[in-house]
Parts: sequence; C-alpha cells; structure tokens
Amino acid sequence: EECGLESERDRTKECFKRLQVADLHTFECFEVNSKGGCETGNRMVVDENSECKASKCIENKDKNGEPCPEEQLAYNGVCELSNSKSACKNTGLGKNTGLGKNTGLGKRERLGKRLQADLFGKVSCRCALDLGFVDVDGTCYQEYQQGPCKAGQQISRNGFQGWKCVNTTSTCGPGRIRWSDGRCYQVEQSGEMCDGRYELYEVTTGEYPMKPVNVKDTEKVEDLFNVKCTSACVNSVGTFNPCAALAETTGECLLK
Repeated sequence: EECGLESERDRTKECFKRLQVADLHTFECFEVNSKGGCETGNRMVVDENSECKASKCIENKDKNGEPCPEEQLAYNGVCELSNSKSACKNTGLGKNTGLGKNTGLGKRERLGKRLQADLFGKVSCRCALDLGFVDVDGTCYQEYQQGPCKAGQQISRNGFQGWKCVNTTSTCGPGRIRWSDGRCYQVEQSGEMCDGRYELYEVTTGEYPMKPVNVKDTEKVEDLFNVKCTSACVNSVGTFNPCAALAETTGECLLK
C-alpha cells in the first residue's frame, strides 16, 4: 500500500528504522517477512517500487497452494525453515532457480549459506550476516579471518554488504586475529571449516562466559579469551551476557 498521508509516511519511517514494516490499516509495526497484517499464506514485505518504503503482502505457499507456517519460506516449491542450512545444500548462492536441481556444490561453496529473505521478500541462499559471514563475489568468508586477503591481512566488513582487507599480523602476531574490540585473540583451530559463528570463549573453561570474568590488574583480557568456531545457534535472551569481562578493582566493563 502506498503511503499518501503524512501520518502514514511518518509511521512507515518509524517502522523502517527498526527494519520493520508498517501495516497502514492498523499502524502496527511487523517484522519483515512475517505474516504481519496479511492473510494466511502471505508475508509482509517492503514494496521495492514504493518511494516511502510502504508494505505489501506477497504469497508464501508451497507448490500445492498450501500456506507455509510462520518462520518458514516458500522455496523451490516447498516450505523451508528461514535460515535453513540444509535447504542450501544443493542450491547456488543468491539465486532461486525454482528447479530444485542438485548442482553438486562442495562444502566450501556451501559454507556460510543460509536460506533467507531480503526486505523485499526475495528468497535465496546467501551469506549469513548474522553469523559473521561476508559475501565476496558469491563466496562466504568469516569476518576477521584471512579469507581472500593477502598473508598478514584479514577480511573486515565495510558497510552493510561491502568488505575490505586490513593489516593484522604486524601487530597481532601469528595465530591471532584482531577482534571487533581492537584486541588480538588467539584462534582455536579445529582443522575444519567453520560453518557456524566465531565467538570469544574463556580459555580456562572453554565455554561461553555466562557471567563476567574478573580481570586482575596484572592480567590482559586477550589472554583470558580465545576465538573459536561454535554452532550457528544464537544465544537465547536468557543466556545473553552484556559484559564478558570486568576489571576486578574498578568494576569497569572491559569486554562486551
């Protein structure tokens, strides 16, 4: 629906700032690609032809016309879970052929790909940004790893979809990478390509920090944590820790 009234335009902007879409009948904000205010078997998305980012409903049904449940996307004629890894096993990146043919992609070509829908509702297998993957000409690389960069460099996100190579070895040393907080952490290598996400884990326990680690004045944060590949599961709200390391003497949060 096009937003002609100023109140409709304002509400649409408010929702879009949160990466949501506005139902201009009720003025409610809904998650993009959810059922939202649409009828069963439809998803609410951003109308790419709308200058004010108005919403519209698009069909979300399998080849037999059966509605896909919430959290599922119609893809190659069947309903697949959003962010599905298995749905991308035999499909090329960023391209929904609709044929469902086995392209024989190897593990490297499938690495980091998840079934996702963009703001406009287009469904495809793409590099999962939420897992830390960066898309480089159709191949997914983990941010902060060497990726396609030269020796002594690591790949870093540059904007929403861009990427760049930054120097790291000269200051981090061998086996370490520069993390988002600017510190250099040791990478725990398993010998396997990481198809989940890289996260910081406590060196002593080998586990994700469920509560803040106390850092003594004589200790360095980068020596208490290392980086390792973990599952693709996002930590639930109940286990989220807003501060991973606290200065023992001042109580200052040293690592978020």
